[in-house]
Amino acid sequence: MPFVFSRIAVAVLLVLGAVAGPAASFAAEPVAARPADPLPPADSTQAAQAAQAAPVPCAPPPAGASLTLAQVRLDAMRCNPTIIAARRGVEASQADVQIASQRPNPVLSLGVENINPHAGVGSGNLRSKTVDSTLRVDQVIETANKGNLRVDAARKASAAAGEVVQAVVAQQTGVAEQAFFEALVSQERVAVLRETLALYERTRQASETRLKAGDVARADVTKLQLDALRAQNDMRQAITDHYRDKAMLAQAMGVPGTLADNRLVADWPALDAAVPQPDADTLQRRPDVTAAEARLAAAAASRDLARAGRVPDVTVGAQAEHYPTSPTNSYGSGNSFGVFVSIPLFVRHRNGGEARRAEVDYYAALDDRNRVLLEAGNEIDRLRSQLETARQSLRQMRDEVLPAAESVASSAEFAYSKGATGVLDLLDARRALRQTRLDATEAQGEYAKALSAYRVALQTSTTTGAPVASQARP
Repeated sequence: MPFVFSRIAVAVLLVLGAVAGPAASFAAEPVAARPADPLPPADSTQAAQAAQAAPVPCAPPPAGASLTLAQVRLDAMRCNPTIIAARRGVEASQADVQIASQRPNPVLSLGVENINPHAGVGSGNLRSKTVDSTLRVDQVIETANKGNLRVDAARKASAAAGEVVQAVVAQQTGVAEQAFFEALVSQERVAVLRETLALYERTRQASETRLKAGDVARADVTKLQLDALRAQNDMRQAITDHYRDKAMLAQAMGVPGTLADNRLVADWPALDAAVPQPDADTLQRRPDVTAAEARLAAAAASRDLARAGRVPDVTVGAQAEHYPTSPTNSYGSGNSFGVFVSIPLFVRHRNGGEARRAEVDYYAALDDRNRVLLEAGNEIDRLRSQLETARQSLRQMRDEVLPAAESVASSAEFAYSKGATGVLDLLDARRALRQTRLDATEAQGEYAKALSAYRVALQTSTTTGAPVASQARP
C-alpha cells in the first residue's frame, strides 16, 4: 500500500500545531495552565512498591488475651469493612482525578482511495502507484475551560471522599465502642449472677446442716433450692447474651471469630470524667457536616462543567495526500495538503438535559447539607441531655440505691442466720440485692455509652479549610 514519506507526516503535524493555536480562540473562557497529574505514573517506583505491599490480615486477639477499649478502637480503624470501603472510595476518587486531567488524544487516520480496477494502478514502486493515499490527524480542542472544570470537579469529589472517610471512621469507631460496653455490661452481669450463685451455695450448705439439727424446716430449704435454680437459669441466659455481645463486638471491629475466649478489661469511664464543651465552630467542623459541604462543592463544580457543555468543542485536522499521475491517470494531484475544522451543530439540543440534571444534583446536595447540619445540631443537644441523665442515674445508684440494698441484704442474712427471720425475707432481700447490682451495672453501661456517643458527636474534621459552596442560585 502506498505510504507518505516521513517528511510529509512531519509537515502535517506542523500544520496541525499551527491550526490548533487559533482554534483555541473558540473557547468561551480562557484555558488555564494544565494541572499536574495528582497521582504518580503507573510505572513509578512508589506505585510498584505500593502494589507489591500486601495488606496486613485482620486477626482476632490471641485466645485468652484480655481486650481493652483502646485495642478495640485500633482494630476497628484497621479492620472495619465499612471504613475499608470508604478508604477504597478515596483511592477511586484519586484515580478519577487522574482520569479527569487527561486531555483528548489525537486521532490518526490512514486511507487509500480512487483505486480503478479497469485502468489499474500503474507500474513502478508503491509510491508511484496510481492511487490516492491520505494521512490525516484530528485533534479535539476543548472549549469553555472544560478540561480544568473537569479536573476541579474531580478534585472536589475526591476531597468529599476524604471527608466521608473521617465521618465513617468516627461513626464506626463509635459503634465499636458501643458494642464494647454492651459486651462489658453482659460480662459484669455474669459476674454478679456468679457471685449470687456462690452465696446460694453457701446458704444451701448451712441450711442442710441446720436441717439436720432441726433448726429449719424442709420447706424453707426447698425454697432456697428453687431460688438457686432460678439464679442458675438467669446465669445461663446471661452467659448466652455475653457470647452474643462479644460476637457483635468482633463484627464491629471487623475481626474473624466471636472473641469467646477473650475477657474484656473493665475500662469504665470515671463518673467525673471531663466532658468537652462544644464551641461555636464544633458543629461546622464535624466530619459529617464537612463531608456534606464537600459534596455540595463537588456538585457545584459538576454544575459548572455541565454548563460548559453548552459550548461546542472544536475538532481541528490536517491531512497530507499523495495522488500521482500515470499514463492511464492524468487527474493526479501529486502531493497536496489540507486543514479542517469541525464544529458540532447544536440543532436538536445544546446539552440542556445534562445541565438541568447537574442543577438538580446541586440543589439535592444543598438540601442534604442542610439536613446533615440540622441533624448534627439536634444530635449534640440530645446526647448532651442523655449524658447528664445517665450520669445522675449512675451517681444515685452508686451513692444511695446500691448501699441501701447491700445494707438490707446484710441485715437479712444476719437475721436469718440467727433465726430471727424466715426464709422468705431472706429471699426477698437477696432478689432485691441481685436486681440492684444488675441495675447498677446497666447504669454504668448506659453512662459509658452516653459519654462515648457524646464524644463521638463532638469530633471534628482534621481537614483545614473545608470547601463551602454558596447557597444562592447564580
